[in-house]
Amino acid sequence: MRGLAVVGAALLLAAPLAQGATARDTFPQWSPDGKRIAFTSDRDGDPEIYVMNADGTGLARFTRAPGRDAHPAFSPDGKRIAFQSPRANGRDTNLYAMDADGGGNVTPLTRLEGFAGVPAYSPDGKQIAFQWREAGTPPRKWRIGLIAPDGTALRWITAGEHDDQVPNWSPDGTRLVFFSDRSGRNQLYTMKPDGSDVRPVARSESNDVAAYWSPDGRQLAFASDRGGGYDIYAIGIDGRNARRLTTSPGVKRAAVWSPDGQRILFTSESEALSAVFVMDADGRNLRRLDPR
Repeated sequence: MRGLAVVGAALLLAAPLAQGATARDTFPQWSPDGKRIAFTSDRDGDPEIYVMNADGTGLARFTRAPGRDAHPAFSPDGKRIAFQSPRANGRDTNLYAMDADGGGNVTPLTRLEGFAGVPAYSPDGKQIAFQWREAGTPPRKWRIGLIAPDGTALRWITAGEHDDQVPNWSPDGTRLVFFSDRSGRNQLYTMKPDGSDVRPVARSESNDVAAYWSPDGRQLAFASDRGGGYDIYAIGIDGRNARRLTTSPGVKRAAVWSPDGQRILFTSESEALSAVFVMDADGRNLRRLDPR
């Protein structure tokens, strides 16, 4: 059978879309070997986690639960996928992990009230960074926390005084990049994993969000409205040499380098379309992935 090689008994093959239906595919992430892509899609009605080969073939559905399962992230050894889901009570979103060979062995990692999501494994696989907003009215601020992959050793590394979101690790594990409104608009910052030594990446008059490190640790890919709508940019970790990589219509987000640093995955969203695209790291050879 052509496509994704999976041995887990929990694998659920994805059903084709009904004629005329359009799936909303979001939040793509590479596997550590660059051969697979995990993402969120509502192609079967409810947002779930799917995995496909890097060329779009071998589509397989990995979750089946009420509510929005989203933001998958592979562990560095490629054996587990962390994700967010409200499956426990339909109200609070928490972190879970499952086997990456078919979606079985789902285990809860957090049991928090509110919204915990956007997990990211550290390069050594010993920690998961994530964002959490406590339930309450008025809405609380987003803060960043760390847990061990088994859900123990929870600690908060930002205080909840600002909206700190989408943490991602440097390749050497010594810093985290995130975006925050602490300057009055959303800007990129880095910090040590204990929350100290917070540094801005670059100051701009626009909103810069959701950054991911290049494998060589020298650049960040991120989404920004510097050109009006949100497009994908790259910038040096020193805040210099910002380059716009996309110019097509739609809101771009979640720009993630491939493990070899040659390509970038991202989502493009509009009222009519939400799809996963891939391009060379310099913005060339843009193409839409067609999961099948």
